[in-house]
Parts: sequence; structure tokens; C-alpha cells
Amino acid sequence: MAPTNDKSPWRNSTFIMPSNYTTPTKSPRGRPVSTWGARKVSTPADAPVILPPDRDIHEGLKEESLSTIDKPSATKSDEDIRIKDCQYIGSYSWTDRETPTIIVPGAPPQWQGRSAPYNVQPDRGIFFSDQNGYRCPKTPLLPLITAVNTRAEAAYQLEFDWSDVDFVLDRNALRKLVRWARGDNPRDFRLDLQLAGRKTVLVNRWEKRTREIFNGRTFGFGFEKASTLPVPDCREATGHHRIISYDLNGLKLVVRFEVDACIPPPRNYTRRSVATMDEITASLSGVVLDQAPSADGDKPKINIIKAGYEVSPSATMELSTRSEYKQHEYDFKELYPQLFFSQTTHHVLAIHNRGRFTAINRRKLGSPEFQELEDEMQPYFKVVRKALDAIRSLVVKHGEHGRISILCKNGQLKVYERISQDSCLPDHLMELFKET
Repeated sequence: MAPTNDKSPWRNSTFIMPSNYTTPTKSPRGRPVSTWGARKVSTPADAPVILPPDRDIHEGLKEESLSTIDKPSATKSDEDIRIKDCQYIGSYSWTDRETPTIIVPGAPPQWQGRSAPYNVQPDRGIFFSDQNGYRCPKTPLLPLITAVNTRAEAAYQLEFDWSDVDFVLDRNALRKLVRWARGDNPRDFRLDLQLAGRKTVLVNRWEKRTREIFNGRTFGFGFEKASTLPVPDCREATGHHRIISYDLNGLKLVVRFEVDACIPPPRNYTRRSVATMDEITASLSGVVLDQAPSADGDKPKINIIKAGYEVSPSATMELSTRSEYKQHEYDFKELYPQLFFSQTTHHVLAIHNRGRFTAINRRKLGSPEFQELEDEMQPYFKVVRKALDAIRSLVVKHGEHGRISILCKNGQLKVYERISQDSCLPDHLMELFKET
């Protein structure tokens, strides 16, 4: 087979045809019971629930900070923050295989529209809080780049120009910056930064832990599992991520985020994956299958399963749960940036009493209630937008060999240099960000 060039998304990836998925088990009454584990970590039934100790937020950083990023001021005269030219550019679902493996484009579980009331099992066990960081600890942006490039491989018109991007980051980073902008006792956080090409800032999520233990006091994951069903060829999925690009008042952002669920397509809708099976077979003639460790075996690899379908932006859903005793304390100002920065269309707030869900409230992003929230959040969005300019200037100043992180502690945003010079992406992917 002909070798691929350095910019090919197939390099250091293994292509896998869709496997024969396990048929769902049956309940005593014969009703299908999904075996999918939405974001739950697979562990043997008798295995002790033990997680590694939390990481130190200063891990790998030099002792003295370089500078402090002051919180910008925002006034009513500043331009309102708007998202323009929002486009879906890729998606993937993680699997629980030993070698990092994603389903492209994958699909989130489909919302079943069950009528309340119904009972839900409590959340018990280990669940992911950052699956990308867990499966790709040194290269958390690798699955993002791989998914977008795999989609682009299917058709010329889907090719994406990485050199034109200002930021590649997770929605989670933007939400953390909003909390800092609000100044309401923001949680400590860290973001690892690196310059790619002339101007692109790669923002890598950093968490003290990538998995959490749940002891049965919450019902969020249980509600998700009881209210959705996996797409047949994505039963193996353990979490779905979607990638979009948009203009944020002059900055071009590529944003990754997790999608809880989606509205099923109409029955007469023909689902189409990234490519037809004929196209996939034909494309194999130009693909190098890296199925065994090569001389450069230290390079990170992600295996790819072609399955799922591209979900319409209007079908994306975010699911939230709340006890009926605390439903009036639900913080919509904390929620709204989550919907805004991912342009997630639907929000579900499900109310329960000890796991018995009695009310399911649905709202759309463009509803009057959310429009009021956007107006209220504008001052904080303006602060974040100005902070992004300051962050980009810092990263560009330190150049392609710079390795810096921003650390928020006690509400202060400080800049540190990292000790390691390791890159967050392999060289052949860093080349994608250079202008040709």
C-alpha cells in the first residue's frame, strides 16, 4: 500500500471495521436491557473501589510564577459577545478497549421521551470526569484532531484549515474562565498551553483526577441511562464528544464538549456515517495500517472504528437532574455557559425524589428564559473574551518552544512555566497548524 504523508490523519492510527457488538441482555420479562455504560468505568464486580491520589496542581511547574493575568474590566459600551459561523467539524465516542479506541463519528445515546414518573437506579461506582485525560494523559487533544481529520478524509470539501484557528480547547476551559470572571469563589484550576504554528493556542485540560467515585447519593448518570438508548453500532461507547468551530467576536475557536443525548432522527432519515462501506474499502488502498509497534513506537496512537452517524446540531441535548427539595436552588447561571459555548440546543432538567423522577422540564437554547440569562451573563463573557486575548499574547510571546500554564488559585490567575518540554501533540500533527 502507498505510504501516507505526514499530514494524513491515518498516520499512527489503526483503522478497524465495525465489530460485532454484543446483543443486549434480556430482563426477566423479556424487555431488552441496554448494557452500555454511559461514562462509567468498567471494573470487575468484586474489585475494590480504589483511585490514585489526587495530583498536585503545581505538578510539573517551576516554582516561581512568571506573571499575573489581571481580570479585565467590562462595560456596557463593549461589544456584546456573540457566536457566529458555528459549524460541526467532527465527533467521536470513546470505547473501553485496552488500546485507546474511538468510534468516528460515533453518536450520543438517543433520548426516549419517557413519561414521568419512573424510578432510576442511584449512581454507584467509578465514573469519568475527564475521559480524554484518562485515556490520553499526555495528549488529551489527540482524539479531537484525529476525529476532525478522519471526517475530512472522506471528502475534499470537509478539509479543515487548522492554521486559521486561534484556540483549540475544551468547553470546560471556557466555563472555568467564566467562573473566574464571575469571581464567586471560583474553584482552583489549571490549563496547560502551547503554541502551534504562528498563532494557534492549544489549551489542554488539567484535572487533579480524571475519575470520580459515586456512592449512591446522586441519580444523574442513572437518569441518563434510564432515559436514553444507544445507537446500535455504538453500544460499546463510553461517552460521546462533539467538536465545533465558530467565531467568537473575531477569535476562531475549535471547541470540544461532551454530549449527553440527542433527539432521534425521523424514521425516514437515512443515517450516514463519515463514509459508505464502499468508500471505506476503497480508501484502504491509500492507508497504512499501523497495527504493531513501529520503530517510533513511543508516538501516541488511537485506533478508529468507523460507525455511528453525524447528529444534527438541532438534536443535541444536555441532561441535568435535581432533587425536588432543592430544585429552586438550581444555578442556571452556572448552566448557561455550558449551553452557550457548545451551542447545545436542548436542556432537560429532571426533578426527582430519591430517584423517582416526577417532572421532566425541557427548554431550548433560544427560549426567552435563556435569552434573559445571556443578557445577564454578557459582562462575564466580555471579561473572558478579553482574557483570551491576553492569554494568546502570552503564548505567542513564549513561542513554539514555550511551555506555560495558567493557574487559578484563590481567584488569582497566574502564569507558570512548565519543567518538561514535551509537546502535547506529535510532530506530524503540529505541522497541520503551519501556514502553507
